[in-house]
Amino acid sequence: MNYYVRDKEKTPEEAENSIIELFAVISSRIIDEVEKKYGKESFELVKKAFIDSIVDLISKGFKKFKKRDLKVYIKLLVNGVTQGTKFEIVENKQASVRFKFTSCPLATYFRKIGKPEIGKFFCEVDEPLVKAFNKCIKFERTKTLMDGDDYCDHHYFA
Repeated sequence: MNYYVRDKEKTPEEAENSIIELFAVISSRIIDEVEKKYGKESFELVKKAFIDSIVDLISKGFKKFKKRDLKVYIKLLVNGVTQGTKFEIVENKQASVRFKFTSCPLATYFRKIGKPEIGKFFCEVDEPLVKAFNKCIKFERTKTLMDGDDYCDHHYFA
């Protein structure tokens, strides 16, 4: 017997957004409970563990690349963004690439539930991930959707 019938199939973007929303709610509740029990300093511990885990996990895949330059990193970045993320490349030079992100499902859902400070963990992964890929590539950002800005500006340069 089929107990579950879906009205319509979700698009890959809708399915991914559902997972992001679920992750935002669950992770926020877990972190809230940890903070209640262990205090505010536990937030920084959880953030560090999250960032370190993501960087460790993703950087394992970097080992397969013989060439680790800016061009390769940008290609990885573009291919790795979530489906609902909207961006444009506003500068594309050999030693400098600038992005303008105007939509990010992570920012959408973490802000929706009032927990951008937890969603910001994902933003704070960007710089250490770049360094793990190639210490000569630099990263700057002055605006984030997670903070309520109208876009995120990412600048990668060598």
